[in-house]
Order: sequence, then C-alpha cells, then structure tokens
Amino acid sequence: MRPVVRAVLYRQILFTGVQAIPFTALIAGLVAMIVVVQARLGGGMGEGGVVGRLLVVVIVRELGPLVVGTIVVARSCSAIAAELGNMRVGREIDSLVAMGVDPFEYLVLPRLTGVAVAVMCLTVVFVTVSLGAGAGISALLAQKTGAGEIMRLIGENLQPMDHLVVLAKTVVPGLLMAAISCHEGLSASGSVTAVPPSVTAAVVRSLAAVFVWDSLVTALVYLA
Repeated sequence: MRPVVRAVLYRQILFTGVQAIPFTALIAGLVAMIVVVQARLGGGMGEGGVVGRLLVVVIVRELGPLVVGTIVVARSCSAIAAELGNMRVGREIDSLVAMGVDPFEYLVLPRLTGVAVAVMCLTVVFVTVSLGAGAGISALLAQKTGAGEIMRLIGENLQPMDHLVVLAKTVVPGLLMAAISCHEGLSASGSVTAVPPSVTAAVVRSLAAVFVWDSLVTALVYLA
C-alpha cells in the first residue's frame, strides 16, 4: 500500500478495533457472567469441568465471533456506509476519479483490510476477557474450584480446530461486512435522502452475512 492508503488503513483499525476495546471488554464480561450464572445456579451444572467446557463451546466457538461481528456492524459498518454514501452524493468520488485516484485502492481496500484485522483482534480480546471473567466468577460462586483450576479445564477443552474456526469466523465475516458496507455506501445516488436507506441496507445485509457464515462454518466443522 502507498503511504496515503496505509494512513487510511491505520485510521480504520483505530476506529473499528482500538476504540471499540472498552465496550467489547464490557460486553465480554457481562456475557461470561450470564453463562456462568446460568451454568452454576440456573442449570445445575456446578462441576468445574462442565463450566470449562461450556465456556469453550458457547463463548469461543459461537458467541465470541457473533457478538463481536454484531458490535462491528452496528458501530463501524454503519459509519462506513454513511461516510461513503455522503461522499458519493457529494460527488467527492467523482473528484477523486478526476484527479486520477483509484476509489477502490484509496477507499475500499483499506476498509476491507482494517475491518478484517479489527474483527479478528477484537474477537481475541472478547474471548480472553470472557474466559478470564468466567473463571473468576465461577470460582466465586463455587469456591471449591479455584479460578486457576477453571482455566486449566478450559485449556483442556480447547481443541486445535477451535483456533481455525475462530479465524474463519472472524476474517471472512470482516471482509464480507466491509465489502457490503462499501458497496451500499458507494451505491447511494441522488440526494442525501439516499444515504439512510444505504446505511440500513448495509447493517441488515452485513448482519445476515455474519450469521449465515457462522452457521455454515459450525455446520461444516462440528456437524460434518
């Protein structure tokens, strides 16, 4: 990438990934609390091994990528579609073309790369915070099993395939949601009233893509 394109990429990673860490960590802790409380108190599954396996199955394999994807769609994909839609309506895209700047290289490529990297890294943050919070909360609710023992049980339930599954459920959806948002934003035409429908379409279609891809990966890996 040229320096000017790298600058756009860094800003996209900063906005989509770094600035979303506090909110993502908060949601991760709350999700871990819900899962552990239901397992320990609501579901009667008090054994540490069951809780460790449940955290892996629910958070690592499913909820982590889905929740992060939803956060990114709501927070960043809508912003991408709105920004590019306003640029299209304001004829800024035409000005870039007239100056010899490739809109795909300058506007689309850094957003595709930045969102994919941010989704993958945010999922790592989400899973790490969730597992740590889950182990701590589980140890508080059932003091016979310490947090260290819960983390050991979580590690035993993690499989090598889980790393590939998380990678598949983060990088590909990141590319999909960024591509959909860019397409919808650049498709806006006419007046500024065309921008809100483009943003809505970007959010709805990006969410659908995230959930469909997640379901396909789960079906292919764990049900095949």
